[in-house]
Amino acid sequence: MKITAIECLISSDDAGSNLVYVRTNTDAGIHGVGEVYHVGPDRASTRWVEYFAEQLVGQDPTEIERNWALCYQGARFPIGSSGLAALSAIDQSLWDITGKALDKPVYELLGGRVRDRIRAYFDIHGDTAAELADDARRSVDLGFTALKTSPLAPDWREMRWNDAVSGGVARFRAIREAVGDDIDVGFDAHAAIFEPIRVLELTDALMEFGPWFMEEPVRMENRHEMGVLREKMPCAVATGECLYTKFEFWELVREGGVDILQPEVCIVGGLTEMRKIAFMAEAHDLVIAPHNPMGPLASVANLHFDAATSNFLVQESRTLKPAEIASVTRVIEPIDGYYPLPEGPGLGIDIVEEELTSRPYGGSWHRGDRVNPDNSIAFI
Repeated sequence: MKITAIECLISSDDAGSNLVYVRTNTDAGIHGVGEVYHVGPDRASTRWVEYFAEQLVGQDPTEIERNWALCYQGARFPIGSSGLAALSAIDQSLWDITGKALDKPVYELLGGRVRDRIRAYFDIHGDTAAELADDARRSVDLGFTALKTSPLAPDWREMRWNDAVSGGVARFRAIREAVGDDIDVGFDAHAAIFEPIRVLELTDALMEFGPWFMEEPVRMENRHEMGVLREKMPCAVATGECLYTKFEFWELVREGGVDILQPEVCIVGGLTEMRKIAFMAEAHDLVIAPHNPMGPLASVANLHFDAATSNFLVQESRTLKPAEIASVTRVIEPIDGYYPLPEGPGLGIDIVEEELTSRPYGGSWHRGDRVNPDNSIAFI
């Protein structure tokens, strides 16, 4: 079996959010699919797909490790976000093809299942403490036993820091009063707090309510400072969503900067790199909680990884948009806070091409700048 073509499908929904998928075709009539991370200049990733396709057409798709090395080493310089987003999607598609060829789900190729269901946490939101508490209650009523939210109010940059911390305490208190003490609640600072001392002040103020972890407390570029901060943190540190490949994760582990690793399957290098990162983490008594703000293809790829990874902790989840649901043949929904194992050969999911072509690409995705009161650009 040989790869005959690799194509990239990109579309935009009514809100301006992009879906970018990859489909790898073979001469055996088997194809595989994967999802590209929307890093912003999404057209850049489509060109990377074309570049990698020049190397991969004619190769055996089941030689996944060799094909990954061919692309990564072939780029000569370390690959950045748009290139790794493309390689990650292609890698997912090769696991999909191999599973279909062997008539086995991908998680069996990754070593076989180690669990019967996959715990999920749900992101909750609210401009006010009351709104946040209501959203927490709705998620718990659906069966979720774990939640995550921002520790700070949306307008915290416009406040005095002490007032922002007091607001964070009020938000966490409202959550606990709404759902009790038996629900795990993590916090995501979104790397927006520049000074590590402020992270410690905030975390200390929240400790009476039992935070599960603090995610991305400071910017991910400074792995050394993350290690220094972790030594002082009174709760677990979770990070990794913006890191590339096993090499950057090893830097983070080596600096002692993490308790919960959060690789992103659509940016880290695909399932091939995810499993290596999991092995490395396991050797250092660390757990994995995959990052996932992505669409349905990425969600299913994560579930295969989760099913076969012994040091998996919990899976990030969110509500998919109608356009995302329509873009694939099936989605997997959590039941009482847990996902069932994915079914079918390969990833067990396919692209509905007409749903993508009916929503043509509309433009680059932008996260949206945040500014401080003095109009300087804030960290996000």
